[in-house]
Amino acid sequence: MLNVPRLRALYEVSRHGSFTGAAEVLRLTTSAVSQQIALLEREAGAQLVERHARGVRLTEPGRVLARHAENLLAELRAADDALAAVGSGEGGRLRFGSFTTANAALMPKAVAAFRSAFPQVELTLLEADSDEGLAQVAEHHLDLALVYEFPLVPMIVPAGVTTSPLLQDALSIVVPAGHPLAGRARVRLAELAGEIWVQGVRSGSTAEVLPQACLRAGFEPRVAFRTDDQMTVRGLVAAGVGIALTPWLAMAATPPDLVVVRLDEPTLTRTVFAATSSGPYRLPAADAMIDHLRNAATEMQDSPRPR
Repeated sequence: MLNVPRLRALYEVSRHGSFTGAAEVLRLTTSAVSQQIALLEREAGAQLVERHARGVRLTEPGRVLARHAENLLAELRAADDALAAVGSGEGGRLRFGSFTTANAALMPKAVAAFRSAFPQVELTLLEADSDEGLAQVAEHHLDLALVYEFPLVPMIVPAGVTTSPLLQDALSIVVPAGHPLAGRARVRLAELAGEIWVQGVRSGSTAEVLPQACLRAGFEPRVAFRTDDQMTVRGLVAAGVGIALTPWLAMAATPPDLVVVRLDEPTLTRTVFAATSSGPYRLPAADAMIDHLRNAATEMQDSPRPR
C-alpha cells in the first residue's frame, strides 16, 4: 500500500516543479521532501522524478501516480469534511422512525424545521409502531424513534436504548356527528359500557390498553374491528360501526363528520418519548431532531385543541 504522506509530497512536487516549493507547502525541509520521494519510488518500484538544472520533472510513472494522488487527496479532504459535518450535526444520515398518529402533525412539523436548519443531512423516515421502534433503535437500524407508554402497559426498553420524554398525549373518543354523545363536552369511560368499539391498534403491547382500561372501569369492550390504519378507523366510525379512541396528536386531522369528546380517564393518557442509542456515541443530528420535536410539541400544546 502506497504511503499517503509520500503521495502528497509527490503531488506537491508536481504542482511546484521543485522540492523546495513542495517543502514550503508541506512545512518540511527540502531534504525531507527528497527522502519522501525516494521512499515512494521504492514502494512504487519505479523512478518518479528526474532532476534538472531548474528543479525536477516527473517521469511518466510519476505523472500517472501524481494524477491518482491528486484524486486520492481530494477524496480524503471530502472525507474529512463529511466527518466534520456529521460531528456538527450538519451532514451525514439520520434514520428516524415514527408511529402512525405522530405522523399526523408532530413528526412532519419537526421534520420541516429540521430540514430547514440542516438541509445537508440525509433524512430517512420509517413508520414504526412503538415496540418496533424500540427494537430498531436497539439493533442500530434506526438512530431515533418516537415511542409511547401507557400507565397500564409499561414500556419495555431494550438494553442499549435510552428514552427522553417529549409530551403527554391524552386520548379522547371520536363518534359520528349524529351520535348521542356528540353534544357532550366530556365523558367517563364507565359511561361507554354499551358501546361498540373500533380499535385503532391490531397487535403489539398497546393492543391491551383498551381492554384493560375498560375492565378497570367495570366492563369488557365489544370490539367490532381492529386495524392499524387510522383512515379505516375514521371511516368505520363515520359509518356508525362503532366509536374509537383518538389521541390528541391526531385530533387536527379529524374530519368534519366526526366529533371528538374529551375522555376523563387518566390511564388513557400516554407519554411520548424519543428513543435513541444509549451508547457512548451520540449522533448530533439525532439530538438536533429531538430539539425540533420538543419545539413542535410545545407549539402544538399551545395551539387551541379541537373538540
